[in-house]
Amino acid sequence: MSAQLWAVVVAGIVVLAAACLEAVRSRRARRRTVGAVAAPASDPYILYFTGEGCTVCKTHQEPALAKLGAVHIEKVDAVADRTLADRFNVYTLPTTVVMTPEGKALHVNYGYATAPKLERQLAEARAS
Repeated sequence: MSAQLWAVVVAGIVVLAAACLEAVRSRRARRRTVGAVAAPASDPYILYFTGEGCTVCKTHQEPALAKLGAVHIEKVDAVADRTLADRFNVYTLPTTVVMTPEGKALHVNYGYATAPKLERQLAEARAS
């Protein structure tokens, strides 16, 4: 076999091993965080996953969240708190999660969510 072919085979094995390790790490992190959101609240609240370089977060999502009024919003840096982000499969920013007072996720919005959409979801969380 030529040297180039060996190099390709070795690179493929390294990439495959790295992917397997990441899958195992991610599965363990999800298992550890099941039910690990804050203690029960008195009202529904929103987990808001954002990142330092997220332009849509700053220009669209944050103004929409500001329109909601007196709703508790838990801002989460998706890069810094990867364990919590993995729990909700956050791969897109912004992501908002409407939580029931008991700490269960009722709605997960990947990407920008409008204020009216979030208001409807919060009303449903209050009714449940």
